[in-house]
Amino acid sequence: MQFQTQLKILGAKKFRDTVDGVLYDNTKLFVEVNLNDNNGNAVGSASSEMQWGTSENFAKIASLQFPFLANCEMEMVTNGKTTKTVINDVRPVTNQAVAKSGA
Repeated sequence: MQFQTQLKILGAKKFRDTVDGVLYDNTKLFVEVNLNDNNGNAVGSASSEMQWGTSENFAKIASLQFPFLANCEMEMVTNGKTTKTVINDVRPVTNQAVAKSGA
């Protein structure tokens, strides 16, 4: 199931290395998400980690000023046991400033 949404990208981290004979190659994005608690114990926003393909994707956004808004293509995937949402494409929104304190 694919869908598009606009996200506030707070940061990014790449990793490419072999650990115990297994190659790991990924980029993780840290995106702003709303805190929602029906009991009133949480307000505001937090950061959530999302997968965005290989470490090559990191170079596409590394020179941008963070945080920034982006139109993102996302997809829900499963291994049969757990389900997660991954980012397939990131298109930064141009000409839109994002305040450092949050927008």
